[in-house]
Amino acid sequence: MKIIFAGTPDFAKEHLEIVLGSRHEIICVLTQPDRRAGRGKKLQFSPVKKIALEKEITLLQPETLKDTKTVARLAELEPDLILVVAYGLIVPPNILEMPKLGCINVHASLLPKWRGASPMEYAILNGDKKVGISYMKMSEGLDEGPVYEMHTNDLKDSDDLSEVEKKLIQLSKNNLNAFLDKVETGKVTCIDQENNEATFAPKIEKNLLQLNWADESAEIIVRKINALGNKYGTYTYLGDKRVKIFKAQIFDKEAGKSPGHIRMVKNRMVVSCSEQTAVAVDTIQMQGKNKVSGIDFISGYSDLIGVHKNFRVALQ
Repeated sequence: MKIIFAGTPDFAKEHLEIVLGSRHEIICVLTQPDRRAGRGKKLQFSPVKKIALEKEITLLQPETLKDTKTVARLAELEPDLILVVAYGLIVPPNILEMPKLGCINVHASLLPKWRGASPMEYAILNGDKKVGISYMKMSEGLDEGPVYEMHTNDLKDSDDLSEVEKKLIQLSKNNLNAFLDKVETGKVTCIDQENNEATFAPKIEKNLLQLNWADESAEIIVRKINALGNKYGTYTYLGDKRVKIFKAQIFDKEAGKSPGHIRMVKNRMVVSCSEQTAVAVDTIQMQGKNKVSGIDFISGYSDLIGVHKNFRVALQ
């Protein structure tokens, strides 16, 4: 098959590499325009763009797929299939109808659960026991199209976002190219989703990132850190200093202290949460400083902790 691949982040890049190892031909890559990022606000190539350049594949980076020149260029390529993986732009009806075999989306959830931009994050936040990947026929609605195949894996309480992503990528390593072979030969069928069972995973907003020790139990705090910590930066405040927490575990002993209280227990940094629960902090970072262990944080900021005793509990 002649395939146009549309994707942007690392998750998409891994899928592009999987398909490049198949017998199918990637005739064009679509990825989002270069964005400014980092302290220097330099233009950054997407992970998918880097692979396209390395493999010398035709590359398009439109701001929108509604542009008539882009639509005409894609039509000239006469694709058999458009494969979309975490692309980030809306695919309009005239492009959905363009390929002979349609447009297929690789979605990182067990549809109809977690339609939207952040399915892996919300699976962790919700405490799901299973995660998975869906190969679906794209329609005009948000992740509403019929599903060809779904593949699942267990979600452990300790799994963070990167670990979930690795699990889903492995599912596609095991299944995606065989699925594409079946698409080419017409040996696939799809099943409509149960729309009344749909749940949604919207874009992660900044107000979700602050840890609220007074209202969130240790279980919720750990889920939030696992889902959002490394990619987005879950944070709290010690006095007026912003502190990011990247890894923590539920601490089994009863907290017995007010929410946000910081102390050392058996050579671990322990912070009290709501419902008389607590977390043990493994990786933490004071603003403007490097990441350190919880114990090194207590040692390095003992004076500040002595003054404030608690992380701030009120949302800002």
